[in-house]
Amino acid sequence: APMSLAGTPPQTEREGGSTGWKAEQLIESLAKNRQAEVRFEETAFSNLLTQPLKTQGILRFTPPTILEKHITAPYDERYLVEGDTLLFESKTKGTNRTVSLQDYPALRAFIEAFRSTLANDVITLRRLYSVTLQGEPRRWVLILRPLDKAVQELVESVRFSGEGEQVMAIEILAPDGDRSVMVITTGAQ
Repeated sequence: APMSLAGTPPQTEREGGSTGWKAEQLIESLAKNRQAEVRFEETAFSNLLTQPLKTQGILRFTPPTILEKHITAPYDERYLVEGDTLLFESKTKGTNRTVSLQDYPALRAFIEAFRSTLANDVITLRRLYSVTLQGEPRRWVLILRPLDKAVQELVESVRFSGEGEQVMAIEILAPDGDRSVMVITTGAQ
């Protein structure tokens, strides 16, 4: 289950904490120790749904710009980002669609939350997000809040939580109260 934020004391970079541990150190550690593929279970909570939507699948990341989310259950969908292009495929619906991230700056910024964090691209991350680190190296939460108004309309925050050098969960909060919680279950191999 995702780690609760309630028991994690805030530790912003200004406060520093006794260890002097900073977001840059965590992001560098995550990039060095990331797995190329992981399995996930995601639960989406929305005012539009009568009950939470649960999906399972595989996440793949090939630095610096290839990110894939392949939902394998209860339906088959794939989102593949390569550079500035997003490909969406739904075998269930029989659709294929390709879009340029240049045409959708809010979507691009959202995707960069993941790519920049996993690729140790702190410069891009800080250009697009306010970055706050809570906790300590053994249990932590990295909170990204978008700086761009268009992105803020879609995403309130993206929260990576983990233990040591591993991401255990990713929670996306929307301004309207909708949210999704992705729990990293195991390596995909």
